[in-house]
Amino acid sequence: MSGWPILMPTPHAGEASLQINIVYDSSANSAPAAFKTAVAYVVNLLDAAFTNNVTLNIHVGWGEVNGSPITSNDLGESEEAEAPRYDYATIRDALIANGTAADQLAAFATLPTSDPTNGGVFDIGRAEAKALGLIGANDTAVDGWVGFSTSAETDWSFNPTAVPGANQYYIVGSIEHEITEVMGRDSLLGVKGEHYSNGWGVPDLFRFSAPGVRELAAGPVHSTGYFSIDDGATSLGSWNNHIAKGDLGDWDSGYGSGGGPGPSGNDAFNNESDYGVINGITQTDLTLMHVLGWDPSLPDNFVINGEIYYVASGQTATNLVVQTGGTLDVSGIADSAILHGNAEIYSGGVIHGITVEPGATLTVDAGATADGLIIAGGLADFNDSASTGITPIVFEGTGGTLEIDGHAAPANIISGFAIGDTIDFYGVNIGSNATVTLLPGNVLELAEHDKTFDFQLDPNDNFAGQSFGVGGDGYGGTAIYLLQSVLSVTTSGTGIANGNGDLDAGHNVTFTLNMNDAVAVDTTHGVPTLLLNDGGVATYAGGSGSDALTFSYTVAAGDNTADLAISSVTLHGASITDSYGHHASLVGAVTNPGGVLQIDTTAPEVSGVTAAPTTGIETAGASIALTLGFNEAVTVSGGAPTLALNNGGGAIYDAAATAALHDPTKLAFDYLVSGGDNPTATLAVTGANLNGAAITDLAGNAANLSNVNTSFNGLSINDAPAFTDAGLTRPELHLGAGGNIVLDANAASFAASYGLEYLYLGLPAGTPYPPVDAGSGFHLV
Repeated sequence: MSGWPILMPTPHAGEASLQINIVYDSSANSAPAAFKTAVAYVVNLLDAAFTNNVTLNIHVGWGEVNGSPITSNDLGESEEAEAPRYDYATIRDALIANGTAADQLAAFATLPTSDPTNGGVFDIGRAEAKALGLIGANDTAVDGWVGFSTSAETDWSFNPTAVPGANQYYIVGSIEHEITEVMGRDSLLGVKGEHYSNGWGVPDLFRFSAPGVRELAAGPVHSTGYFSIDDGATSLGSWNNHIAKGDLGDWDSGYGSGGGPGPSGNDAFNNESDYGVINGITQTDLTLMHVLGWDPSLPDNFVINGEIYYVASGQTATNLVVQTGGTLDVSGIADSAILHGNAEIYSGGVIHGITVEPGATLTVDAGATADGLIIAGGLADFNDSASTGITPIVFEGTGGTLEIDGHAAPANIISGFAIGDTIDFYGVNIGSNATVTLLPGNVLELAEHDKTFDFQLDPNDNFAGQSFGVGGDGYGGTAIYLLQSVLSVTTSGTGIANGNGDLDAGHNVTFTLNMNDAVAVDTTHGVPTLLLNDGGVATYAGGSGSDALTFSYTVAAGDNTADLAISSVTLHGASITDSYGHHASLVGAVTNPGGVLQIDTTAPEVSGVTAAPTTGIETAGASIALTLGFNEAVTVSGGAPTLALNNGGGAIYDAAATAALHDPTKLAFDYLVSGGDNPTATLAVTGANLNGAAITDLAGNAANLSNVNTSFNGLSINDAPAFTDAGLTRPELHLGAGGNIVLDANAASFAASYGLEYLYLGLPAGTPYPPVDAGSGFHLV
């Protein structure tokens, strides 16, 4: 079947419920599919409304009822199946035995012990007899028939929630009207009966003309008989009091007397229906059904699916719970309501304390007031000249909308405004250059059309790191909302700990943009990127549908920065939006993430080599400390590097001595002079051998050792340079393995000419005279 969705209230666990079985006559084959959908809607409503564990079998016709054509000018007709005759005592006892709800107990307490009908016969029909336990609850016989007009003059509206067109009748109300008549809503007043002449119906027992005075006879059109459950003290609805104007168990539809108990007098139980209106089932209708013996599934402060709860002018209702599909209309005063369905506050009506849940809509008309409003995901629509009262307007959860159709911002404090909530300033057309700014004190200022409008947000609400957006509401008005924003950015990857690290080329860095709520990333037309301060680019990697978006960056040669940061964001045609279609604010992504993340792709360079001692003649057994300096901190791993020297010797890396320097830019090497080392007048480093080791900076870049070569002027190894004094030049002396002077040709010639002692000219003071090679024939004098 086609049609609208049918909402089915669920009875309490373990609770019995009414079961209405519909049998369609063959005539219904020609009915629109929407007709059967409307019937199912009403059946579901009634099944859920009452807990009597009975089964009703009702035939439904289209253009006929029980085989007879629908009478001209009737929208619908019903027939009850015949039940046995019952006297007043039997009916009274059954009602009292059945009653458990508050309205039933109140009504049944007013029933007199003596028979007010003076021995009349109650012609109640099989359905109500089942409800009162007078016949089998699950008897399979037919309990009644209903049928609906197919005349050319009857244009039906089948949608249960839409107002019918100007010339259409609301068929859901007509179906409710006829089926409830089968269920016993039949007033006879001893002058009319379907099966027994001069019969009476249970509604007759609750018909009053004055407090304490039952009206037991029909009267003229629009006479004063009314429905009451407190012995006539309170009128709940005016009965139709004239047989010629329809069923006596209907409400007087008005036309001069004020109408039925529904909004504007429109009600499913009216004796006459107007077109272009919803004649729904009201709380008064359900109360009537309760006192006929149909037990309520929920307390009377619950407004069930399909019910219209109307608070008329001068009336007050409290602690209402409007379920999904239920409707609350207020011309009087309603105190405290939870709204899962819909509500409208008419001019002059007031509601204090209403919570509008997701999917619910509250409409406040001009001249009406809704004070103490909590928007918990639903829509609160204030028409122009409607009042928001004086207490704060509170948003709870997300997805709520406050619609202002007037031309001024409400003076109320607006508390709890969050991502997903919207202020729809429908009364002000969206401007081409509209802006919204959060001022000190949480005053949200909207500027457009050379005017400003101030919304006072709760000063205690924290909007740090969040951005407000403004745009069209789709209907020409101005929508204000919070944008999804970047709250923080973190980095992770190999070599990164708590945002700290020193990385060289080839390392991967993951940036995580932490949003304040989930967002969707659409890359159909491009992929977002982050431009970094080292010249690199991070590309969107994933996270759509969550509150954490990831971007990936691979360090490339030439990328260098002391602390990696995001310089800008580029969408490249992509979109990042929340579930409401608002584009996220990425201002917070341009930041320096926590920690210090150095990007270093430049090899460390040798800055110099020093020796200790710096000068002198070093012979076998002496130790020379060489220090290799770099332009940045370095480490040694995997082996022990050496420095090659120009005399054939070598200096070995000393890790302990390096640590003792307390300078990460320097490495210590030790050179132990050997007697076999070639005599060298000027010691020099001629190269470096890694021997399987690695010398790298903290990022992992291998050191450049190409400029390690260094000479140490004044530092000799096994060699005394030539020395001149007073015109006498001693030649260069070479020292042997034992530290003795080697009498090579030059030394021997000089000693022969000037004496052996002159070989010691220019040697450092205190230098012991080294012996001359044994067997040379030279001896000190």
